[in-house]
Amino acid sequence: MLKAPCEEMARYLLPALRGAVVSYMYTERRMRQVDIAKLLGISQSAVSRYVNMERGLNRRIINEVPGMREVFEGFIARLERGERVSMCELCRDLAKRGVLQAAIEVIRGGPVGGVAEPPCGQ
Repeated sequence: MLKAPCEEMARYLLPALRGAVVSYMYTERRMRQVDIAKLLGISQSAVSRYVNMERGLNRRIINEVPGMREVFEGFIARLERGERVSMCELCRDLAKRGVLQAAIEVIRGGPVGGVAEPPCGQ
């Protein structure tokens, strides 16, 4: 079967990243769900699902992948300054810093290590 380069990313990594971002903003930054929703451009209901572990179940990547927290903090700071930031930019930044492959491996349940390029090749 022919799959798009970002298919695995869209199905597994992006929900995990969104869940981790929401979790970080909610628990560590103590932001309200409605404010998180506005910053991320998603509904408050979606934020609630992430907070209640109904979506983005692989959010443990923020604690298990060295360097992930720093990337998230920079990403969230940019959002708070009103900058438009896409998940593709987050993915590219993770790849540039060498933590993308580790995040993918944690989600797959494998050993952490290695370097990956974004599946989109950008």
